[in-house]
Amino acid sequence: MILAAALLLHNITVIDGTGAPPAPHRDVLIRNERIVRIAKHVDAHDARVLDCTGKFLIPGLIDMHAHLLAHPWDEKGNLRPRWKREEVFELLQSLLRYGVTTVRDPGSETEAAVKLRDMHPPGPRIFTAGRIINASDFDPEPFAPVHNADEVRREIDWQARAGVDVIKIYASMPPDLVKVTIEEAHKHHLPIIGHLQRTTWTEAAKLGIDGVEHPAPWSPDVHDLFGRVTWLEHLDDEKVDEMIRALVAHHVVVDPTLIAIATKFDPSWKKNPDNALAPKAYANGWPSGDFVRDWTDEQHAEAVRAWPKLLALTKKMYDAGVTMTVGTDTPTPWIVPGVSVHDEMRLLRDAGIPPLAIIKMATFNAAKALHREREFGSVREGLIADLVVLDRDPLADIANTRSIAMVIQGGR
Repeated sequence: MILAAALLLHNITVIDGTGAPPAPHRDVLIRNERIVRIAKHVDAHDARVLDCTGKFLIPGLIDMHAHLLAHPWDEKGNLRPRWKREEVFELLQSLLRYGVTTVRDPGSETEAAVKLRDMHPPGPRIFTAGRIINASDFDPEPFAPVHNADEVRREIDWQARAGVDVIKIYASMPPDLVKVTIEEAHKHHLPIIGHLQRTTWTEAAKLGIDGVEHPAPWSPDVHDLFGRVTWLEHLDDEKVDEMIRALVAHHVVVDPTLIAIATKFDPSWKKNPDNALAPKAYANGWPSGDFVRDWTDEQHAEAVRAWPKLLALTKKMYDAGVTMTVGTDTPTPWIVPGVSVHDEMRLLRDAGIPPLAIIKMATFNAAKALHREREFGSVREGLIADLVVLDRDPLADIANTRSIAMVIQGGR
């Protein structure tokens, strides 16, 4: 890619990511790494001009849940003892190729993750959590077991000194330790997100958590993946409504990662042609590392029947005003880096969320959750030029975000 002194996107329809209506027939001038002018006509004699008649401009996409240093499974179902640099670079390039210009890693080996971010490897700009704080003895990378408040404080102090962007807590954390973790993270001016179960989303929201991961809280007595199906089949509407009120009142951001459940519930994802686009280092181990490889056909059929309930829950949160982002859980089985962001947006469409709102979730909302909305995440003058040029209108069909003509990151 060549860094031009100036680039003019001529006569393009701008969908700015904020939820504003599209602005047709705009010229967008990019100089160095910034958007410097958006108008119906821009004179820039020194600029390289690209005729974008009939094309559409959206902000660069943000995957809020990508495990960059994940240890791939081997073909026997064992996690490899460490990640490899070349494979991580391939994963990053796959993300960028499909329009993901920023990524958040929600749990990784603290020191390596921070160093990777600071090295600015080719690919999306990186924000990262450190090791995932969990109240158990489960301690393979990237988990950090804690058993009391002092251990929580020491772990967060270490991660803050290392320079992480966010703290992540996991399913077995009880409310008393979640409270300490939130207080300690905020003391260090760090946001905190959670993959929660032992502590409910309602409890965590009231305690001050900033974000929750995945599409539902399930419940403390769900001990295996199929238990999530049972939970959906017996939804407690009163508790769900209480939860949603708490999420809205306390401004908690939900990152649904619907694809992380869809690829488990529905076995047809294993035959998705897009799987051929995944880096081989990860895809080769997916069949043996599949979390639901022991499910029967009957269990999968029951899960598929329960799936609409999860979509309805997602729509209910959206309708109530819960702030949402777009994340994927890549590169876990059947979740293709980069491609899966578009799959996730399509699943959000299936839930009944309109395309303009989905684009906002994947761009502006995510940038705001990262506290970087004044730097990137929308098509506005003065912001970093992280942009995707599309051949087809994503508001006519959100699947058109796959019609990528060009990805621009930082003006390149």
